[in-house]
Amino acid sequence: MLQPTDAADAAEASPSAPPSAAIRPTKWGVIWLLTLTLFSALTVGGLLSPLQEAVKAELHLTDLDIGLLAGGATAIPIALLSLPIAWLVDHSTRTRLLIILASFWAIGTIGTAFAPNFAGLFAARLIAGIGAGTALPVLISLLADVCMPDRRGRSMLLVSIGAWAGAAAAFAIGGSLFGYLTSHPGAGLLGMTPWREVHLLVGVGAALAVLPLFLIKEPPRYEVEQTSVSLRLAMDAFWRRRKFLGPLLAGQLTGGMAEGAAAIWMGSLLIRQYGQAPGSFGGWVGAVILGSGIIGSIIGGFAADAAGKLKMRGAILLPAAIATALTIPAGAFSIMPTVTGFAWTLFALLVGGTIVNLVSSAAIAVLIPNEDRAVTLAGMKIAGTMVGAGVAPPLVVWLSTFSTGKWGLGEAVAIMGVVTGAMSLAGFWIAMRNAPQQVARDPNAKMIPAEA
Repeated sequence: MLQPTDAADAAEASPSAPPSAAIRPTKWGVIWLLTLTLFSALTVGGLLSPLQEAVKAELHLTDLDIGLLAGGATAIPIALLSLPIAWLVDHSTRTRLLIILASFWAIGTIGTAFAPNFAGLFAARLIAGIGAGTALPVLISLLADVCMPDRRGRSMLLVSIGAWAGAAAAFAIGGSLFGYLTSHPGAGLLGMTPWREVHLLVGVGAALAVLPLFLIKEPPRYEVEQTSVSLRLAMDAFWRRRKFLGPLLAGQLTGGMAEGAAAIWMGSLLIRQYGQAPGSFGGWVGAVILGSGIIGSIIGGFAADAAGKLKMRGAILLPAAIATALTIPAGAFSIMPTVTGFAWTLFALLVGGTIVNLVSSAAIAVLIPNEDRAVTLAGMKIAGTMVGAGVAPPLVVWLSTFSTGKWGLGEAVAIMGVVTGAMSLAGFWIAMRNAPQQVARDPNAKMIPAEA
C-alpha cells in the first residue's frame, strides 16, 4: 500500500498547508489560461497551411519543400524532445517550463516572417515546433492538479474546445489577414509581403499571450506513487503497465488513422470524386471541423466524468469504446454518393474521434500516477505522429493501386477507415479489461506541495 510522504505529513500538520486531495477546488481561472495557451499553440501550428502557396511562390519552393515545412519541421521536435520534456514536466516546475515553450512558438512564428529562404524558414518552424509540438503534456499535467479527478473530463472539455478553436483560427485568422493585407498593401507593420505580415502579427499576438502565464502558480502534485523518478524508472513504469497502455495506444493509433487520412486526402477526394473547388468547400469543411470538435468535446468531457463513477474496471474508457463502435461505418465517408453524405459522415467520424481522444487523455490523467503522466502522453504522441505521418499516407496510396477510376482513392480511404476502426474498438476493449485502479481514489495517494 502506498505510504504518505513526509511532505504530505507535514502539510497535514500545518494549518497553512495546501488543501488535501479530497477537498481541493477546481481552479477555473488556471484552466481558462491553459485553454488560451493551447489555442495559441494550435493557431501557430496550423498557420502555414492557408498561406503555403504564397510562401511557395515567393521563395521558389517545391511541393517536397512544403511537405518538409508542414510535417518534418514539427515532427522532428516531437520525436526528439517529447520524452525529455515530458520527464521535466513530471519532475520540475511546470509553469516555468510552459512559459519557455510558449516563448519558443512565439519566437519561431515571428522568425518565420523574416526567413530569407527555405533553410531559414525550416529553422523558424523547428523553433516553433519545439514549443507547440511538445506543450500538451505540460498542459495536461497542470490541469490534472488544479481539479478533482471526477471533474477532469469536464475540465479537458474546455481545453479540447480551445484546441479545435485554435486549429480553425489558423485558417480563419490566417486567411482573413492574408486577404486583407493583399488588398491593402502597406497596411501591415513593416511593409512586408502579406504572408510574412500575417506571421509577424500572429507571432506578436502569441508573445503577448505568454504574459498571463506568469500569473499561474505551480500547484501541488497529487496522486504521486514515487518521487525523484529517473527517466529510466519512468520508462520501466510504462513497461509495467504495458497490458493497459499497449492496447490503449493501439486503440488510439488505429482509430486516428481514419481521421489522419481525412485530413490529408479530404481536398483531393472532393476535387476528384465530387468535382468541388477549394473555394466551394473551404467554408463548410471548416464548419464541420469546428462543430465536430465542440460537440465531441462536450460529449466526451461529461461522458468521461460520468463513466468514471461506474463500478466496473476501466469504466472511464467506456465512452471511447462506444464512440469507436458507433463511428466505424463513418470510416466510409470517402465513398458517399453525394457531397451532403460525405459531409455528414465526416462530421460523425470527427465527433467520434474527438470523444476518443478526450476520454483517452482523461483516462491517463486519472489512472496513471502523477509522475508518469507526461511521459505516457509524450510516448503516445510520438507514436501517433510517426503512424499518422509515416504509415497512413503510403498505406492509402498502396491500397488505391487495387482500384481504378476516380473513386480509387476514396475506396482506399474507406477500406482503411473501417478496418482500423474495428481494430481500434478491440484495443479499447482490451485496455478496459487491463486498466489499473484509479490512483486518485487511493485513500493514501501522496501529495507533493508546490514549491515555495
